[in-house]
Amino acid sequence: MIYDQDSYLQRSFKTGWHDLINFLFYEFSSGETNEGYNTLRKVGRQLGELHKIENSSTLAQLEKNINSALEIFNWGFIKMAPANSELLIIHCAWPHAPQSVNKKWRKASASVLEGLYTQWLASQGGNESVPVLWNENATEDVFIFRYALFK
Repeated sequence: MIYDQDSYLQRSFKTGWHDLINFLFYEFSSGETNEGYNTLRKVGRQLGELHKIENSSTLAQLEKNINSALEIFNWGFIKMAPANSELLIIHCAWPHAPQSVNKKWRKASASVLEGLYTQWLASQGGNESVPVLWNENATEDVFIFRYALFK
């Protein structure tokens, strides 16, 4: 399947639900510590447990299975690429904040996705103690996550 970031970004979200998530993200990201973000990662892992992906024998199949699951949420799509001793997950067309550019929304969204991808990769035989981490300073347009295969 061919994915187009622009067509995903033009999809509409239910206003009430989008606003609710916006307020929750704001509350979780307002503390002085990372506790709220850790909670969002945990929520992401729980989503990954609830919405399991099929077993994958190749990287291409894993990418396809993750994209099928993301489609349920209308959360964009990913591209995966091995790089040295890590796996890069490039998440395109992630759900943007309802109003304007919002750094807290961005970090909160990335935290949920970190947990989600960590759970999905663990379910495929990945190391459960190795988290998927967001590369915060990479780019504004997409999220880039790293999963270190060898620690």
